Amino acid sequence: MREYLKDARICLGLSQNQVAQKLGISANYYSCIENGERQNDMKTSLLLDLSGILKIPISQMLENEKKYRRR
Repeated sequence: MREYLKDARICLGLSQNQVAQKLGISANYYSCIENGERQNDMKTSLLLDLSGILKIPISQMLENEKKYRRR
């Protein structure tokens, strides 16, 4: 999910802290998600919430992740 999560967050004018607060998680945990370190253990509910906050369809989030893994 990496860079495009950061790009989407910035386009919405949100900080990592603000997104983390909306998700009900720590800023550190959100930073790890955005950096690609914690995506494998994300709960579906968290993925749904993140999709809604950043206004990115889940299918797009997952497709972008596949592209990063192929590199």
